[in-house]
Amino acid sequence: MAAAGAGPMIGRVRGWFADPAADVVLAVLAVVLTQVWFLRATDDWIYARLGFVLFVVAVPVLVALVRIEPMLAAAGLTAGAFGSLLIGNVNWVVVAGCCLALWWLPARCDRRTVVMTVAAVTVAPFVVDLIRRDLVTIAMPSVYRAIYDDNGVLNGELLGIGPDRIERIYDLSWPWWYSVLFLLVGAGSWLWWSRRGDRSEVKAEWQRRQELAVFLRRPDRTLVLDALLAVVMSSFILQDLVRDVVKDGNWWTAPGWMPYAVAASALTLVVRRRRPVVPVVVLALSALLTYWQTWDSWSVLGALGLAVYSLAGGRLKPRWILLTATAVLGALPLIAQVVRYPQMILIFPPLDKQPFTFGVPEDGMLHNPAYEAVVDRKWPVSLSLLLLLPLSLGFLARLYRRNREASQREAALERVAAEQDAAQVVLTERSHIARDLHDVVAHAVNLMVIQAETGPDLIARGDQDVLAGFQRIGDAGRRALGELDRMLSALRDADGVPDPELTPQPGLSDLRRLVKDVAHDGLTVELDVQGETELVPTGHQLAAYRLVQEALTNVVRHAEATKVVVMLEVKAEELRVEVSDNGHGFDPEVARTGGRHGLAGMRERVRIHHGTLTIDAAPGRGTTVAARIPLAAEVSR
Repeated sequence: MAAAGAGPMIGRVRGWFADPAADVVLAVLAVVLTQVWFLRATDDWIYARLGFVLFVVAVPVLVALVRIEPMLAAAGLTAGAFGSLLIGNVNWVVVAGCCLALWWLPARCDRRTVVMTVAAVTVAPFVVDLIRRDLVTIAMPSVYRAIYDDNGVLNGELLGIGPDRIERIYDLSWPWWYSVLFLLVGAGSWLWWSRRGDRSEVKAEWQRRQELAVFLRRPDRTLVLDALLAVVMSSFILQDLVRDVVKDGNWWTAPGWMPYAVAASALTLVVRRRRPVVPVVVLALSALLTYWQTWDSWSVLGALGLAVYSLAGGRLKPRWILLTATAVLGALPLIAQVVRYPQMILIFPPLDKQPFTFGVPEDGMLHNPAYEAVVDRKWPVSLSLLLLLPLSLGFLARLYRRNREASQREAALERVAAEQDAAQVVLTERSHIARDLHDVVAHAVNLMVIQAETGPDLIARGDQDVLAGFQRIGDAGRRALGELDRMLSALRDADGVPDPELTPQPGLSDLRRLVKDVAHDGLTVELDVQGETELVPTGHQLAAYRLVQEALTNVVRHAEATKVVVMLEVKAEELRVEVSDNGHGFDPEVARTGGRHGLAGMRERVRIHHGTLTIDAAPGRGTTVAARIPLAAEVSR
């Protein structure tokens, strides 16, 4: 029973890891582990440029893209690994993320991209390592000044950096075994995916970019993406505050836990879409505490600006947004004005332990210099006014989103109207054909039947009457054929070619003849058939044949292409059909409303068999028509 219960659980776990959202969770974990790695090596990175440190902190975010855009993820994570080397040591978390991206690379990219990416991440670090010392002086200017003063004399004690640490940083080089690891992972992943033979998810670069955009816009991904954003912002704040504590000596009047609590306040950005008021209030208090301790930290202010932007761009009513923003931004300078010593020692208890001295020059009054230094940092009204900028941007984003949604609804209504018009046209033509069949063909056939029924009477009258009766039957048949031919001419296309539906029904075995007929000197057509086509039911074969036929017809008439690839794959569960060309493409929405009924016909054929049809096209590039048709149960064996 335990084994039976574990089966569904294992299936759910596998399904979760198969979802790209799992990569976002891994990216969150990578950012957290990178933060731990930084905190264990504060003697090195606190003297690096803040922007460079933030880049190394944020680069694990690319782990979220290892399955969607592995080429970009591998390149960025390799750069992050080398960047971490410049400030003390290679971050193993980033190296692991790069290996994960290399593993997914052959499953998503073509052979040329795989070879170039693996070669780049393997060789590029050695090339850049040749100028590593120059890069160290850029990334860590404080270390550079600590080694050599203006007279070129070594001074290893400046800014608290010991000579051994200085020499270690300058003597570090890119570990060769990391490049060997990248090469082995890249080669192994290529062999694995090639042996499996399942590279159906290989996409062009522009297709991967589109999938990434769709992934980022999906409503069910907002929670994990906001969690990743919250963790990154929390890491930024923590890096900024730790530098402020260790390097600049600030926050000594605050409890030791307070800088970490301020950094953790950014985690409230996880609910910035569902409860936007919460991160605004929490981060506003954190920003006020930070401003009392230091003038130089802008990371908390940036997180507060993001929270204010999310508040304005969210789903709250405008009056509640304005009320919240006014109350929070107006309260910050007001609180800074009214807080005095009794309240300040509750917020910062170490202030109560500082000695009092007489003023200089002596004014006869006792002073607490530490308290006065903190309380004099009053939250300026200008900062609250500055935060009106993200508030305005949020309102603009809100207005843009509403206009876009209105345009999408209008376009959807237009599509529905166009589909209804097309359906009405079909119904009208069907009624015309039915009326013509009844009025013309049925009438002529009735005449022939009547003449045939009078045959016995005509035999009794004599041979001349019999011959005349047969003559009338023949005339009626010829008239029926003539009328039928004229009626069928209405079903012919603009070039006078009869509708292929009137010919014997073709199947998948006829595709090679179809491809051969379409190909000519200026157009190369390649056919790739995989699987046992004879197992496919006749109706499915006809639907696939007609789909390829219509797609090739559109290529010849409209695409001006030089190459077409037709791919047919028969699996146990489904039949996959894909036709791709390198023509100039078209706008599917324009075609839908412009009388291009061939696309509607393809959709209808696939829909009858409960399949799905996707048309990937845009002006200026090729077109891909892909269909997935489920097969009947008797095919799966």
